[in-house]
Amino acid sequence: MQRTFPGKRSGSSHSSFIPIRLNPNIQMYRISTRVRCTGHPCAYKIIQVMKLTTVLLVVAILQVSASTFAQKVSVSGKSIPVSTVLRQIRIQTGYNVLWNENDLDPSQTIDVSFDKAELDDVLKSCLAGSGLSYEIKDKTILITRSRSRLIRSIVDYLTSINVSGIVVNEKGVPMPGATVKVKGTDKSTHTDANGKFILNDVGQDALLVFSYLGYEKNEIVAGKFNGKIIMIPEIKSLEEVKVTTAYGIERNKRELGYSVAKVSGNDLTKANSGSLLMGLTGKVSGLNIMSESSSMSPQMHILIRGIRSFGESSNNQPLFIFNGSPLSFGSDGDSGQQAVDFINNLNPADIEDVTVLKGANGTALYGPEGVNGVIIITTKKVKNGVIAVNVKTNQSFNRIDWRYLDEQKQYGKGNATNILGGQDISSWGPAYNGQLVPIGYPDANGKYQMVPYSYNNDRHKFFNIASTNRTNVSLANGGANSNLYLGIGHLDQKGLLPGDKQNQTSVLYNASNKVGQALDLGLTINFAQTNSDKGPDATQDVLETPSFIPLLNYKDYRNSYWGSNDNYWNGINPYAKIASARQKQTDNVFNGNMFANVKILPWLSVRDQLGVIYNSRRQKINSEPFIFSDYARADPAKRSDTDPTTADYVGTGLNLNNDFIMSALAQTHDFVFRSSVGNSIKDIYSKILKTNATLVIPIYNDIYARSDYGIGADENTVQQRTISAFGTASVGYKDRFFLELTARNEWDSKEAKVARGKDFYFGGNSSIVLKEAVPFLKKQEWLSALRLRVSLVRTANLNIEPQQSERRFYVLYPYPYTTSTGVSTLAYGIQANPNPKIKPEKIWSQEYGIEIGILKNRIRFDATYYTQVNDGVILKVRVPPYSGFPDYDNAGKLRNKGLEFDLTLDPLVDFSGGPRISLSGRLSYNNNKVLKVSDVYNGVFIAQDPATGLVFYAKEGETAFQYGVYDFKRSPGGSVIVDKVSGLPAYDYLNPQIKGKTLPVYQGGLTLNIAYKHFTLSTQADYSAGNDHQFNSRSILNGTTSFTLLTNRQPFIYPNSVIEDVPGHYIKNTDIAMSDAGQSFFSQASYANINSIRSASFWKIREIALQYDAALNKRFIKSMTAGLYVRDLFAFYPKSNIFGDPVGSYGPGLNNGFIQSLGQRTQSQTNNLVGSSSTPNALPGTFMYGFTLGLTF
Repeated sequence: MQRTFPGKRSGSSHSSFIPIRLNPNIQMYRISTRVRCTGHPCAYKIIQVMKLTTVLLVVAILQVSASTFAQKVSVSGKSIPVSTVLRQIRIQTGYNVLWNENDLDPSQTIDVSFDKAELDDVLKSCLAGSGLSYEIKDKTILITRSRSRLIRSIVDYLTSINVSGIVVNEKGVPMPGATVKVKGTDKSTHTDANGKFILNDVGQDALLVFSYLGYEKNEIVAGKFNGKIIMIPEIKSLEEVKVTTAYGIERNKRELGYSVAKVSGNDLTKANSGSLLMGLTGKVSGLNIMSESSSMSPQMHILIRGIRSFGESSNNQPLFIFNGSPLSFGSDGDSGQQAVDFINNLNPADIEDVTVLKGANGTALYGPEGVNGVIIITTKKVKNGVIAVNVKTNQSFNRIDWRYLDEQKQYGKGNATNILGGQDISSWGPAYNGQLVPIGYPDANGKYQMVPYSYNNDRHKFFNIASTNRTNVSLANGGANSNLYLGIGHLDQKGLLPGDKQNQTSVLYNASNKVGQALDLGLTINFAQTNSDKGPDATQDVLETPSFIPLLNYKDYRNSYWGSNDNYWNGINPYAKIASARQKQTDNVFNGNMFANVKILPWLSVRDQLGVIYNSRRQKINSEPFIFSDYARADPAKRSDTDPTTADYVGTGLNLNNDFIMSALAQTHDFVFRSSVGNSIKDIYSKILKTNATLVIPIYNDIYARSDYGIGADENTVQQRTISAFGTASVGYKDRFFLELTARNEWDSKEAKVARGKDFYFGGNSSIVLKEAVPFLKKQEWLSALRLRVSLVRTANLNIEPQQSERRFYVLYPYPYTTSTGVSTLAYGIQANPNPKIKPEKIWSQEYGIEIGILKNRIRFDATYYTQVNDGVILKVRVPPYSGFPDYDNAGKLRNKGLEFDLTLDPLVDFSGGPRISLSGRLSYNNNKVLKVSDVYNGVFIAQDPATGLVFYAKEGETAFQYGVYDFKRSPGGSVIVDKVSGLPAYDYLNPQIKGKTLPVYQGGLTLNIAYKHFTLSTQADYSAGNDHQFNSRSILNGTTSFTLLTNRQPFIYPNSVIEDVPGHYIKNTDIAMSDAGQSFFSQASYANINSIRSASFWKIREIALQYDAALNKRFIKSMTAGLYVRDLFAFYPKSNIFGDPVGSYGPGLNNGFIQSLGQRTQSQTNNLVGSSSTPNALPGTFMYGFTLGLTF
């Protein structure tokens, strides 16, 4: 073929010769045109039109109609002729199929398996490698030798156009990085940072395909494109969803035999919770996240599917994976808190998504650390073709919610012996009357402080409105083979307590590069520095202050006469208490991981990933002295002088982790085989140094300070190492039946040498896609998906601390230790008797599930049943230290089981051009039963909280855990026994009872999203029930709660009470009323703390967020996001709950004067075992509100 193209000047000539050969018996036609252009400026265009008309008349049958791509074809068979497939196409589609018999080799056969496949895909597959091509026009398919493609190229060239435009989402916001491709060709491009693109030389009849991750593909004929395409969010088939599993292996959800949940980064930060974990609260069924306090960095306990162990050192917290590297600090309870501290240092704005692998069934490859489930955190990466700078700022405010604290406001200060005056804090005085009354003791001049005797809310105003300001700047740059993401964030916080503040600076660098076709490299670096200044928690002092005391008058305690140390009405002014003792702390956290993935063969790849975590903490606590005047010091009711103290802490940790994995993939006909073998090495090192002293000279600079007594010192170095080998093998049949087997063996330095290397864990899971496997179900168009899954796993939990299998000694305190003869010496004590034969807690886990999709997956339902049995709970056996018997042994058995349900209606309502509404709901049930407790404990194991002294019980045959409480003395018939003179009951301190349940049985939630044009309204409600909470009873003892107004403090006969007239004989009390229905009665009621066990059920409106997204298309600013949000605005509690939020346990400040070490639970050693109970510092709850503003450049 020969062709000459003209220039644009007149007088030029051009010709084209287009040979067409349909078969050897057809004459080759030669069409020639020769035209000379003269003069007229439109001559060139006229000639082009004439040529195009001629060509189209000849090759009209070769043109492609885009509508044919909607045709579906089903054909299958082995070793069948191509002509047979073509005839089936004709029968099923009604299209005419024309071909030259000489072009098809009758001996050529193919294997095909198509089920409702695109016509285009079937034809390509059938003709692959045959040298034939096809063209479709109207309802005719013409099959010819491939050289006829030359005709197409000529026609395309002559009819080509340049296509440009913009791609936006459903809200009109430009979409950088969207793919625009000419279907059936290699020609494609990506939209720029403004969502715009240009494609040159595209045939007018060519089909443009627009695609973007998470959105439905959009196809349009090039000649009909109007310059703008709107992308609609994709509703994926249940089986098409990709999830990240153990060791970063990405799998199709349809292949998995266990439950997996995924939450996007946008959903985490929609209501700007302030932390990743708080943003995750209520969004995953079976995941229980509870914040213990309302401090700036609260400790939290996280449980997935309840607990599997109930020993004192047990860890029921899931393993966290950050960008593929495990946050491994050990598997005991203290180590779990270090992971939470690390997570709290992450910037939520840098999170791409979070994947939750529930229970051991999906995490068997991680061994003991994964037995409680795994939470995989992935930071943001860049989409291909994106270059953007994003700036986002968030301002939030946090307030104490006093609506749910049921206070009495009728009575003020006093007790039975001291009305009004003195320092007593009890509110058992007379009713308020507004008159001036004295408080406290007289000053040195004999003068009393006089205040109005009426209710005020100064106690509420004592606390700040806490605030948080977070600013994030990110740079994203992505190309075809490399991408880079850089995020910088800064956080400023002001706490609820006066003087408390905190700031944080974080940096995330994420980069990857593809070298050739076989090598992928990646690097992630995350650094965060947090500085805080906190004081002791004075919440108890404030809440117990009688409600008429003008507390705000004492804020300037250094200049206030009645607020000074000598004259404050009760002990030490809480403002002075907070200001005089401060803890300044700096945390540095560095995480880096890098990986290399090498594709050795088409079916074989090797991946190695190295992770490094370095964390350090520096603390300094200084306490000023309290000095009283001689007059105040002489009064025994006044506090004595306190000396200045100082304490220092330095802690560092270095964790190294290396994972090596070799993976293979093979496919033969209907089978797909996958296998992986790997090795993991972890090394965990930590060192702490602590000192504290009482100063003789109150100077805190170490150079000048002098301390002669009260010295304390502590040094601890711990190193542990774990080496493991693991493997997995899976097979898939026809993409409908899947089976996976896993195995792992572990060598842990925490075990004695004789026990190492004997910890072999194994499991299997299977998935069946019934929708495609059963012909009847396949025909049901209303049914989009139906899948069954099952999983059986044996894994373990190694709940022992490092060196717990070895004999340990410790230095006696204080140092140096002074003997009875006055000699100072270095003395040691025995800390543990080892048990070299202790075994990991072997846990059998079973899981069964079903997934259903209806009406093109607009309705999606998932249900799961699981059961777990721990047949070797590690318990600390209470034996004398010098007996030689081991302190720890496998001495318990626990069964844990539950159900989970997830329902999604997306969209629930979708109006064309109107609002789109989606609704999702979650409900979970979890319960456990103690099957065995060693005879050493007489069937009852007691776990004690070192911070509060409260005890919790795991009783054989009952649930773990329950509260230990006291009740009133009762008769054998259950009636309360009252004194035959005073009519008052007494609490039975000799017979503690086991009551209540600490962990919730039912948890659920609802999420509603309404999107309309540029606006999105999101709401989330959470539900919890089936458990109890032990509220602190001091408000009953002090008379500040409305519970003390049952009879308006007037004498009454205790209902259904009895009197012991003679020992062992009881008669009904009908006439003896209480002599004191105030302090005397309610003090007994507070000691009988069964009255403080109340239902912990709640409904909370967890999140309400309104967001506005708009494309500005300005020269510098491309798009804008603005939003308003509120968290925990409403809560609904049972009427019996008069105390407030049943989740919080502590106040917003430091809970003791000791230093908090890395991972040290100074608040609660047992909180991820037993749930929570309130201290006197607990607040009734908080709510948050704020706004966000984001710009993209």
